[in-house]
Amino acid sequence: MISTQEVVTSAYSIKIDVHLIPMHVRDELSKFALSLVDECFSQPGAEKRYQKWLKERRKRLQTTE
Repeated sequence: MISTQEVVTSAYSIKIDVHLIPMHVRDELSKFALSLVDECFSQPGAEKRYQKWLKERRKRLQTTE
């Protein structure tokens, strides 16, 4: 299990130990993220665009292996 997520932007590296985030905060962040996903996929054509993107991404990943 990964305990530290690393986000690299330009010259900075940020490490977050997710185990230090209280469970109630994790729950709220999860609820918020899921509501955004629901909102995005409720838009007309979103599922179709996502499936197209996913197919292209998988194809790209196969060619780089």
